[in-house]
Amino acid sequence: MYQRPAPRQLVDPGGFTLVEVLVSITVLAIGLMSAALLMTNTFRFTVRSRYMAEAAQLASEKLEDLNRFPVNDQHVTVMSGDNECGLAGESCEGSIAPALTCSNGSCTVNPVPAPAQITAGGNTYTVYYSDAVFISATNSSGANGTTANGSFQETYQTTSAPNASYTTLTFSPNGQSPPSNLPTSSTPPTVGETFDRRWVIEQDQPVAGSRRITVLVTVMDQTVQPPVTFQMSMVRP
Repeated sequence: MYQRPAPRQLVDPGGFTLVEVLVSITVLAIGLMSAALLMTNTFRFTVRSRYMAEAAQLASEKLEDLNRFPVNDQHVTVMSGDNECGLAGESCEGSIAPALTCSNGSCTVNPVPAPAQITAGGNTYTVYYSDAVFISATNSSGANGTTANGSFQETYQTTSAPNASYTTLTFSPNGQSPPSNLPTSSTPPTVGETFDRRWVIEQDQPVAGSRRITVLVTVMDQTVQPPVTFQMSMVRP
């Protein structure tokens, strides 16, 4: 008995068409671009978070310093009638005007607040209401760089330009206290992170008989925009 042979099946070539390849490349490119953008944003937010934490610490340090002065000390005295901060109806010293003004990718460094002549205890003093802090990491040999067991340095601008003086504190990982004879220099550090601190002292704020002190810290890294700032206040007698 004759049997018809089964029809032959067409063999699947098993490859990809040009259109499929182009679609796959497009999808892959979009995925890679999204991943790169995510990594860039993550890095930027990480940097801002670190700067914000450091700025908060520096603001807290300055408030603690100003809180330790006696009530009649020139550093926390507000001269009657002075309105250096520019707040209407207040007696105040200092200023927290922004240290950086940025627009269209470029930044301008604004002048630091002018010092005030303060009379306290029958004597007249020149009091500054701003300083600069430079933070850098050092290894055990003192060279610049970061190490797992390294120390870090904070350099403070203790007087204003043009005759600025800079004092450096070194903090060791073993908890050793900085020496009493701190090194000073007339030249600012050339490495490390730079922070601008400005503060204002308001008399009889928020209530009569008290003083409100506000500190503004600005990170002076102009590549980070908008500028990273941190502001903190306290009230003392």
